[in-house]
Amino acid sequence: MLKRFGLTVLLSVLGGVLGLALAIAFIWGWFTSAWERVEAPPEPISRLMLIEREQVWVESESGVFYQYNSAEGCQSDCWDAVEQIPEIIPSDDADHFDVKDTTCSPTLPLFGVEEKIEQCHVEMWANKSYVFALQKDGELYFWQSAVYGEWLVIELFFGLCGGAIFFSIPAFFFVLLPGVVKRFSERSKE
Repeated sequence: MLKRFGLTVLLSVLGGVLGLALAIAFIWGWFTSAWERVEAPPEPISRLMLIEREQVWVESESGVFYQYNSAEGCQSDCWDAVEQIPEIIPSDDADHFDVKDTTCSPTLPLFGVEEKIEQCHVEMWANKSYVFALQKDGELYFWQSAVYGEWLVIELFFGLCGGAIFFSIPAFFFVLLPGVVKRFSERSKE
């Protein structure tokens, strides 16, 4: 009987850990965003130079600089040749606090990445990640997500409790309860 109780507790803890992992993946935006393939540039890309939200500046193999206008708004002919890489002026928006050269949360995995350029915009209500990834085959991908901090603790709590309950109820009915029934039936035969 003690083994059945221990197995039920172990399954509940395992469920809590899995629920917490799913809550963290949800918070990071892994379920609400995906890598999007960007339109191919006029020339093969040598390196990624600069990122500003949905825009990226690259250098081609021939040394020409190109700007990709907007990963969300542009449908075709999104690349423009530019003379130089611009200097980004910090935003004076009151809701915009900081820009970091890293993501606000880990990106959704993408395999075959040769080079990545990423940015985190720390704002009042959300931290927004923007990432461009150049793959070894020369294709460029874009990923973005938003992390909303005001519900973070509640989301983690519900993930932990939900996962534990999701695993503990079947464990109770299929592991612990049959042992209790068996034990009472053995006692009633005595």
